[in-house]
Amino acid sequence: MTERCPSCGQLDQVQHVPAVYQGGHAFFRGQGPTVAVPTGDGLVYTSSQVSGVSVSAVARSLDPFPPPRRSGGLVAAVIALVLVGSCFLALPLSSLDDPPPGGALGIAVISLPALCVYVAAGVVIWLYVRRLRAHRRQRRGVPAARQVWEQGWFCHRCGGVYFADAGRLLTPAHFRQLVARAGGYER
Repeated sequence: MTERCPSCGQLDQVQHVPAVYQGGHAFFRGQGPTVAVPTGDGLVYTSSQVSGVSVSAVARSLDPFPPPRRSGGLVAAVIALVLVGSCFLALPLSSLDDPPPGGALGIAVISLPALCVYVAAGVVIWLYVRRLRAHRRQRRGVPAARQVWEQGWFCHRCGGVYFADAGRLLTPAHFRQLVARAGGYER
């Protein structure tokens, strides 16, 4: 049963948070513009399919789960750093026939840039592992966060969220913070 909004005392503009969230997503599909493409003997007219999801600001503000951060950039950085480090390492290996002055110390000094690049690659790998662990922690907390999220009510008149037993209106941002805290992935 729906409780009245604690701010305005009305019931007509109150909706369950999951209903507001789902209602704020509109899926669309359509035809793109027609384009003339020149071919050997003439023109070919073609058009593309356009599809997507439109999300309202209210639905976006009630999103219970933050989007996962992508890790492709970190993987690409590690690959690039390892390649650069290998190129720097080729320099001291090529000088073994004609060692630099200072013997082993000279080779160590020449190898220093490669060592620095490999240390940087290690730091990027550490950041990647940290991000993976945070994502796993978030996934483990999803059921608890979803349970709290599903208990919320949204008043369209006041623009706030409340719990039926709490009796006070929260901003959507504060509501999301409570959901994240319940899931254990609050930032």
